[in-house]
Amino acid sequence: MSEEDTPQSRSVEEASSILPGFLARSFLAKFLVALLLISVVIVGVSANTYNQTSNQLTEETRTEYTGVANQSAAQIGEWRESRSDTTRRLSQFEVVRSGTQQERERFLDNESGQLPDDVHNVHLVDFDDNSNITASTDESEIGQNLNTREAPWQTRLGELSYNDDDVFISRAEEALGRSLVSFVTPVETTTGETRYLVVQADLDALAGNLPAPSQDVYSQVVDSEGRIVAGTQDTQALDRNDGSLSVYSDTPDQLTFLQEGLNGTSGFVQGSEVNGTTVPAHGNFAIGFAPVEGEEWIVATHVPLSTAYALRSTITTSLLVLALTAFLGIGFIGIVFGRGATSALDDLTEKANRLEAGNLDVELEVTRRDEFGQLTASFANMRDALRDRIQEAESARKEAEVSRQEALAMTDYLQEKAEDYSEVMQRCANGDLTQRMEIDNENDAMDRIAEEFNEMLGELEKTTGQLKTFSEEVAESSDIVLTNTENVRQSAERVTASVESINTDATDQETRLEELADDMDVVVDRLHSLKGNPHVDINEELEQFENVASVLETATGQTQSIRSEAESAAETSKQQADELDEVSERADRLKRYAKPLGGILDRFETAAEHEFVFSGGPSQPVDNDD
Repeated sequence: MSEEDTPQSRSVEEASSILPGFLARSFLAKFLVALLLISVVIVGVSANTYNQTSNQLTEETRTEYTGVANQSAAQIGEWRESRSDTTRRLSQFEVVRSGTQQERERFLDNESGQLPDDVHNVHLVDFDDNSNITASTDESEIGQNLNTREAPWQTRLGELSYNDDDVFISRAEEALGRSLVSFVTPVETTTGETRYLVVQADLDALAGNLPAPSQDVYSQVVDSEGRIVAGTQDTQALDRNDGSLSVYSDTPDQLTFLQEGLNGTSGFVQGSEVNGTTVPAHGNFAIGFAPVEGEEWIVATHVPLSTAYALRSTITTSLLVLALTAFLGIGFIGIVFGRGATSALDDLTEKANRLEAGNLDVELEVTRRDEFGQLTASFANMRDALRDRIQEAESARKEAEVSRQEALAMTDYLQEKAEDYSEVMQRCANGDLTQRMEIDNENDAMDRIAEEFNEMLGELEKTTGQLKTFSEEVAESSDIVLTNTENVRQSAERVTASVESINTDATDQETRLEELADDMDVVVDRLHSLKGNPHVDINEELEQFENVASVLETATGQTQSIRSEAESAAETSKQQADELDEVSERADRLKRYAKPLGGILDRFETAAEHEFVFSGGPSQPVDNDD
């Protein structure tokens, strides 16, 4: 074996690596670093998941409790409409308008059993008689005066603002431990007197039925003055005093979410965002708020922060536990499996080095069933295969010597044949396309080359002959195209000149018609100034002049249309002339290209029977008749 055939020794130090030296030389170091990177990725993904989950759950909480506030606000708005309709309906009964006092009392007593539970009392009041209650669902109130605490609005009866149903809705007032809202409508009796039907509804009773997703959630209705006009908490929790409603905020104009709600906006605030409230504990709540349509009220739905974000806390805690468990699991894998893999690799590396030194008797015992066992078995198989290959290589060397001698003989034949083929190709390159390669049936590959070359050359000879005739026909056709385009272009120029003349005449005519129309307008205006003169009857003449002015205006419009069409025709003719110039230029270029092509093709020698002839001759020139 020559020195060049001797395999060179390889070392792991020659292997390229982008890793630092201490990592590139140690599997254990790379394994530990990989585990560390995986741990960092897990921590990063967990942190990102924690953040996204926290944000999503926070947004869902905002949406949920803002929705609860909107539902409560809608429920209160429907309640206002319903009680207003009830008030209007009761006032329409004939017994209320024309019945006796006993009939009215009996009617209201019968209706009281059918009214909703939140309706506290229904009174028929005579404000002309010191606010005397003439009939009521509460018999003890009949003959009494309407309490000013329940109805402070009665002192400004003439200033009340009624809705479309002719019903006045008062603001909420505290009375008898209730938040009462009065619905008032005037009733005209048959005797011409005015009575007022007053329906007193308990807003607290409605607030007790507002949506509450959990036990700790409660809603309060707050007005523009910062008063709690209704709430799901009891009276003591609301700290309500006799004769006045509880105060939600002493400075309602500084309560941000109250002002936003009064401006028609729904939203959600929490913690430090709940500012300006009189109740300090509200800082531990999240509040969803929504405006009540038709009133300067908002619904504030309160939920403790611990309740609002309980699900978020549970899920985020689970994520943290999961991330910690994964981190500890990776550490355990690194300690248990990393050291075992490193030990097995070190033992296998030592035996591989002995095989590299030429010791084919090294003991390679398979003691494991995993990948390391498979690798050990592969080394053992490789060792056994090397022994067989050494013996096979010696036999193959002898056979290769015989094959080399045969190859040398074949090389001499191929070299001689290649020289013959080269000579034929050279003559073809010089223009003799009638040459052909000789087929001697000595070598199949060379015979196929000769056959395919001869076939290709036959096609090339035929194509070249056709191109000769084609280039001549192209040159002749180009001359005819040039003549035709020049004749057509001259005709187009004459058309353009005629159209421009028409356009000029139309412009002059339009100018004269406009001047005549202006003069006629002046005459018509003067006749109009005389039309009112009783001594002059010019109506018939004025009508004739107006008809003439209309005809002139129409003629001017038609002249403008003719001029526009003439300008369009002139522009089209110019474009056609430009296009014909471009066609002439292209035909001239084609002619210049066809002549050199014909000169080149004439250098090749071809058989006459391969020349191509057009089925029809070139087009004839077009006569340019005036």
